[in-house]
Amino acid sequence: MKSITKTLVTAIALNFGISSICNAQKMYWTDIGSDKIQRADLDGSNLEDLVTTGLSQPEGIALDLTNSKMYWVDVVTDKIQRADLDGSNVEDLITTGLSATVGIALDLTNSKMYWTDLTTDKIQRADLDGSNVEDLITTGLSAPQGIELDLTNSKMYWIDRGIDKIQRAGLDGSNKEDLVTSANLDDPKDIALDITNSKMYWTDNGENNIKRANLDGSSIEVLLTGLSNPFGIELDLTNSKMYWIEANAKKVRRADLDGSNTEDLVSDLDIPQLLALGISDTPLSIELSSFNLFQIENTIQLKWVTVTESNNEGFNVYRKSSRTDFVQIASFKGNSELLGELNSTTSNTYTFTDKSEFRNNEFYTYFISDNETNGTEIKHENLAQTILFTFKEEIVKSKIDYILEQNFPNPFNPSTKINFQIAKEGKVTLRIFNLNGELINELVNDNLNEGSHSVNWNGTNSEGKSVSSGTYFYKLEAGTFTQTNKMILLK
Repeated sequence: MKSITKTLVTAIALNFGISSICNAQKMYWTDIGSDKIQRADLDGSNLEDLVTTGLSQPEGIALDLTNSKMYWVDVVTDKIQRADLDGSNVEDLITTGLSATVGIALDLTNSKMYWTDLTTDKIQRADLDGSNVEDLITTGLSAPQGIELDLTNSKMYWIDRGIDKIQRAGLDGSNKEDLVTSANLDDPKDIALDITNSKMYWTDNGENNIKRANLDGSSIEVLLTGLSNPFGIELDLTNSKMYWIEANAKKVRRADLDGSNTEDLVSDLDIPQLLALGISDTPLSIELSSFNLFQIENTIQLKWVTVTESNNEGFNVYRKSSRTDFVQIASFKGNSELLGELNSTTSNTYTFTDKSEFRNNEFYTYFISDNETNGTEIKHENLAQTILFTFKEEIVKSKIDYILEQNFPNPFNPSTKINFQIAKEGKVTLRIFNLNGELINELVNDNLNEGSHSVNWNGTNSEGKSVSSGTYFYKLEAGTFTQTNKMILLK
């Protein structure tokens, strides 16, 4: 009988985000000139048409990343519709009682959607399937437009273009307040909220600028001026960025939250309007710093590290092969090693060994989910990793003796240390990437002796310029060993 063993092969993906792999880290927008819904990567690359037929002036758009759905309103056909994030499976949700609906926002916790209606001067809501429509505010409005929800404090905020106001109320429409009035507004368009820092941001078409203020409307600041019909605005709080649309300039743009470092992302559009980001700033029950696969003899081992855990009962493991879709292969309900720590503010390391019968030269992909004590399951499909399972005919004892440690300190400012170990002398690279998988800096590219090594990163790019606050990844490659870990720069 032949003795066989398996070699370690890992494939690490850099597109971390909270949605499925193909939809991770995307921005979506509506275009009333071409009657399309489109998307691209957050840096503006990989532009795609998603919905191109059956639309007539689509405006507001909102995303449900948990269920891979997007929702939008269509002004001319007076519909609220939804589809999968790739534009397939379009559904009509509400087709009666609307008249120039513009803004839309989702409360996924309570399975509700909210919208503004320009012609009827109403704010309404319904279940996510379009049932149980309710009138929330029916008086004192004049052309309400952009709408955002503060679920932490049970508030909704909206723009009223007709009376040049930013207003808010309870989620049931009660306790309506004026926050910013016409003295500081001239045809505002859209609004975005930073609940953590108690700020709201909005676009102003009349003044062609972007402003922000405290959530109560005080301390107004002008962030950007000289814009060309700024319309939709969204925030990426993890990376301290704001994204907006300039309809007349036919562009999607972004900048830091203070208005610095402005970038053009997508140009030559028709008449883009409102946008949504395919990322999540909602606190998760767990925060993962790494997720890796290793082939050890006749098994595949999964290893992941959590930074924090909140109400985490445990993990489920999902796997697919080149020939099959994802199926759950293990659960915390039957595997003690998959039990969570419930609540933890310290780092925890988990391992799970898949002892299934594997096919030679077959790709296997894994992801995990965490399960909250209230029964909610959050699937981390965006962190899925793929490994090529291969057989060797000679007897070789597998050994994991390459190590990439978590950087320390983490989060860090202004510098951090990365320790790693290699099993034998050879070519080694250690590179820094941003969330989009773009190379930021190369810390090591040399032949190194076996043993332990240490490298400092001072938060600069390859040109020696300081990078902005946010999440970064460091990737070690040595021989056939590859591993990627996450780190956070906070300034």
